[in-house]
Amino acid sequence: MRHKYEKLIGAAVASLTALAVLAPAAQASGPERERPALAWSECRPAGAQPDAVRCARFSVPLDWSRPAGPDRTEIAVARLPATDPGRRVGTLFFNPGGPGDGEVGYLLDRQTREQYFPSALRERFDIVAVEPRGTGVNPPLNCPTPIDTSVSRFPADRAAATDLVRSNRRLGAACAEGGGALFEHLDTGTVARDVDAVRAALGEQRISFIGVSYGSMLAQSYAELFPQRVRAMVVDGVVDRSLSWRRLAELDAAAVEDGVDRFARWSAAQPQSALHDRDVRGLLTALLNRADRNEILDGERPVRAEEIAQAVNTGLQSPLLYSGLATALAQVDATGRLEALAPYTTAHNPEYPAYRAIICQDVPVPADAGAAAALPEAVRRVRAIAPTLRGYSEFWDIASGCAGWPVRSGFTPHAWRVPADFAPVLLLSGAHDVATPPAFADGVRRALPNSRVLRWDGDGHTAWLNSPATVNAAVGYLTDLTMPAAAS
Repeated sequence: MRHKYEKLIGAAVASLTALAVLAPAAQASGPERERPALAWSECRPAGAQPDAVRCARFSVPLDWSRPAGPDRTEIAVARLPATDPGRRVGTLFFNPGGPGDGEVGYLLDRQTREQYFPSALRERFDIVAVEPRGTGVNPPLNCPTPIDTSVSRFPADRAAATDLVRSNRRLGAACAEGGGALFEHLDTGTVARDVDAVRAALGEQRISFIGVSYGSMLAQSYAELFPQRVRAMVVDGVVDRSLSWRRLAELDAAAVEDGVDRFARWSAAQPQSALHDRDVRGLLTALLNRADRNEILDGERPVRAEEIAQAVNTGLQSPLLYSGLATALAQVDATGRLEALAPYTTAHNPEYPAYRAIICQDVPVPADAGAAAALPEAVRRVRAIAPTLRGYSEFWDIASGCAGWPVRSGFTPHAWRVPADFAPVLLLSGAHDVATPPAFADGVRRALPNSRVLRWDGDGHTAWLNSPATVNAAVGYLTDLTMPAAAS
């Protein structure tokens, strides 16, 4: 669910080295009528030109179970006013996925916002970004990269699983030390409450919401906590939170194997592909085998086969990445060095620490002895389902990375729990999505009788970056509340 690949295809959020907000932070707590309005001022990211976007800082309780407590944290907020105020529909909140890369930058960078938000949205809605805790321009977690390449993420037996759990616990402890009190308050329920505090401060009775990938998890949390505040909701790259971690990993493994097949077909059909005349599956198998023999290096360090599998999975996230992925794989094969694939790896991703710290609070995975007992059998299952990349998928990364994490998820898997009259939800689902396969959206559709699935037949993770026609249909729904005719 990470959207690191957006940066690889040129849809990167601008690097923000400064965000000056002139007014002191407004504070959210207590009854809605007592909450202050946001004090907007000019946004000042480094090198930015004057712009219509306005920014604010907002103080929220560190722990929403103690809203009047003394401990608080600040979140950054940005708003882009509707460009056609006479036809303004309302206020639109969004979450672009991740987690870990923030939201505010999607509004501050003009190229990104014009790509991400079609003109029909920018004309009719005030678009509001609420920076999730620990991400973007918010106070950072100061979390060391939680990757230990000396320990396998695919333990074959209980002893290896115990080593993995202990490693995750050590890495999590270092992250907790750097993150301080904030480290334990990053889950989607907490972020949903932050979002609603901003809604109240804006004086909006109801909002529209777009949740992409991980944002679909935030959408569910917000819908369950504040159903009366939702006017319309679009969820793209749907996660079915009723499923166990095992089932999520199994379904995702099948989607990744399908993604490998789609990439191989693309390479065979495209003369410009560096792998046009190659057996793609055979090459991937050979590269992973070479890594097993310590023949692929990252600097002076031997690379694990699972690191290559993870990098390939990132490259499968969008057809726009296929050409670069093919070239990188050919270079790794020729040189025995990881450099060409490095931009695709979590080890070289500065957002990964926040990703791990956040996602482990939202996907319940067994801890300690329970994980040590469960993981080896789960490894065998996902490897049988997806042999080419040896079982790697986004949800295996979560399962193996969160086992033993010091902050346990407080979420119990369940389908959406919203009133019968809840606003209809439009679910966008790609037939060949490698991170959130169609079965996820189908499960949510069954739980939400008023929802509809709009399926698009193409490659890549999420319609928002891979299917403009599907996005335009979703924009139509957000604007006039009419479901697309093709949705079912």
